[in-house]
Amino acid sequence: MLASLAPVRIEKSIIIARAPEQVWEFIADARNDPRWCEKVVSVEQVAGEGPGPGARYRALHRPRPFKPPVSLAIEVAEFLPPHRLRWREEDADGVFDVAYTLVPAKNGTRLSQLDDIDWKIPALARPVARLMVSRDLARQFAALKQLLEADA
Repeated sequence: MLASLAPVRIEKSIIIARAPEQVWEFIADARNDPRWCEKVVSVEQVAGEGPGPGARYRALHRPRPFKPPVSLAIEVAEFLPPHRLRWREEDADGVFDVAYTLVPAKNGTRLSQLDDIDWKIPALARPVARLMVSRDLARQFAALKQLLEADA
C-alpha cells in the first residue's frame, strides 16, 4: 500500500508558564531556534531587520541523524504579535507551513504548532518522516518549555 501524496498535517500544543508576549518574543526570532530545536545547527537572518514581516532566514539543520546538515530557507508568512506566527520553510525534503498560535492560559500560554508538510521525498519514506517530525516537535516543545520557564 502506497502512502498518500497529500500534504501531511501535524499538530502539537503545550502550556508554558510565561506570558504570551514573553513566549512570542522568543519564538518570533528564528535566530533563537538553535537554543530549543536540537536539530538546528545555526540560523542567519538574510532579509529584514529583526523579527517581523519580510524577515527571511537561512538555517542549517540536521533532519536525519548521522547525516551532514542541510540548508533550510525560512520566511515569515504571517506575523501577528503576540498571537500568531507562520513560517514557510523549505529544504530538499519538503515545504513546511509552520503556524504557531499563542493563547493566554490559566498558568501562562498555550502554544500550539500546526505543520502542513508538502513532502518532496518518495511516498514510501513519508510515514517514517512523519513520525520523526512528530517526535521532533514534542522534543522541541519540551526544550522550549524548560528554557523559558528556567528564565522566569
